[in-house]
Amino acid sequence: MPQPNLAARRHLYADRPRRGSWHQRWMRRLGLGVSILGLSAAGLMASNWWLTGEPWPEAGWRWLETWLETGLDQIEPAPLKAALDQSAFTRAQRAGTEAAFQAYLDRCNTQGCAYRVQAEAQLSKLRLSAELAVREARLQRRTADLKAFHQALQTDTQAAFQTYLDDCAGHSCLYRAQAQQRLDTLQAEADRSERQSALTLKATEQAARATELEQQIEQLMAKLDLAAFAQADEANTEAAYQAYLKTCAETGCWNRAQAEARLAQLTDRAHRFAQEPEMAELRKGCFQMGLPTNRDQHRANRLQKVCVDAFKIAKHETTFAQYDHFTQATGRGQADDEGQGRGHRPVINVSWEEATAYAAWLSEQTGRRYRLPTEAEWEYAARAGTQTTRFWGDTADAACRFANVHDLTSMRENNLSASHHACDDGYANTAPVGQFEPNAWGLYDMLGNVWEWTCSAYAGNETATEQRCVQASNSGFRVIRGGGWHNGPRRISAAARNGVLPDRRYAGLGFRLAAD
Repeated sequence: MPQPNLAARRHLYADRPRRGSWHQRWMRRLGLGVSILGLSAAGLMASNWWLTGEPWPEAGWRWLETWLETGLDQIEPAPLKAALDQSAFTRAQRAGTEAAFQAYLDRCNTQGCAYRVQAEAQLSKLRLSAELAVREARLQRRTADLKAFHQALQTDTQAAFQTYLDDCAGHSCLYRAQAQQRLDTLQAEADRSERQSALTLKATEQAARATELEQQIEQLMAKLDLAAFAQADEANTEAAYQAYLKTCAETGCWNRAQAEARLAQLTDRAHRFAQEPEMAELRKGCFQMGLPTNRDQHRANRLQKVCVDAFKIAKHETTFAQYDHFTQATGRGQADDEGQGRGHRPVINVSWEEATAYAAWLSEQTGRRYRLPTEAEWEYAARAGTQTTRFWGDTADAACRFANVHDLTSMRENNLSASHHACDDGYANTAPVGQFEPNAWGLYDMLGNVWEWTCSAYAGNETATEQRCVQASNSGFRVIRGGGWHNGPRRISAAARNGVLPDRRYAGLGFRLAAD
């Protein structure tokens, strides 16, 4: 068979990949051998670990990595180095210590690494954690030191400060100087106290000799003072006690405290009685309660005969002056007058509960039994023996002589749209009590000015609750009566009634007291 010539042979192998020089081929074979050798060594170490159950020693890993990096540095090192770098970083993560990450970073300086940023971040985190732990320990020591010093300050004895200083011997204390200074001060005070005791004893002995004479003088002055106080006590008047207190300095005022207490009692009693309402005594009687339907289509149509026992009722509605005395004495908040005025104007914005509390307080102060009137007592007092719609008659427009109502004045100044009385009483809101003509029994403002609480439950028109007081624990509505300055003819009626919850307050709602 004919052989191709040299040119043809070259053409035949021109497209084949070149296998490199003999030197390159030898190096690749050598690298393969070294790789096999390294893998064999790793296999032996792994088999030793598997058979013994012991972890590979760190020195083994170091030796293997160093051998591989040195032996294979020239034999396609990139993939192997990357694997070794990842293995080194993984071991550092597993150890999780500053030394492990620092060792990895030291390796980076000679071998290069792909996890430098992560290793530096972990190292910074570990160092920060260690620093925080040191700070926390330091803070705990300082807190314990402060607590010990504070305890010594609270006790404030030589023993306490000495104990604190003794404990300081084992560690540094922030308050050593202050403790030592206070200990020295207490010691000095103890020394002074001992010396002062000796001086006091001597002075006491001297004073005892002088006291005997003074006692004789005092006994004589006390007898004179007691005689002067007995004279004031026998009179038992404000003037008598004031005279004693004015002249008792000459006799030593041995009974000053008793005289001042008696004077205060008399003054307070007079002041309390000045706050009591002026009462009208009403005899027992019977009346037709309510209105017939043909009298007033807007009011209750219950017409029944009701009888009441004798009782007392205040001639005037309770005023701000009276109620403010109660709030000052009991520490309660003042009722809001909403700019309408205080003093002798009827108190407003007072709930049923507060009105009841006021009656109980006044009873305690005076010894009289004050309360709110029942609904039947209130209508009995308001009618004053009449059976007309109002105690002055059935004419609504005559109201301005007898009551403060919604009239021409309130229409002008308050711009209220409700129906009004065609008269002018001169007040746009509440009026001072007693400004209008009373009813036949001398009771003022029974209609108009402000609605008034009663002690009865509001239970419609078919029950007998109007003749008794409801228990405070009953949460239902309470009856209010009389109408107010903002009401027209429909509400200004002896029979007009409404119900309000006991905790509510309104600018047109007040009360007057009753008593048995």
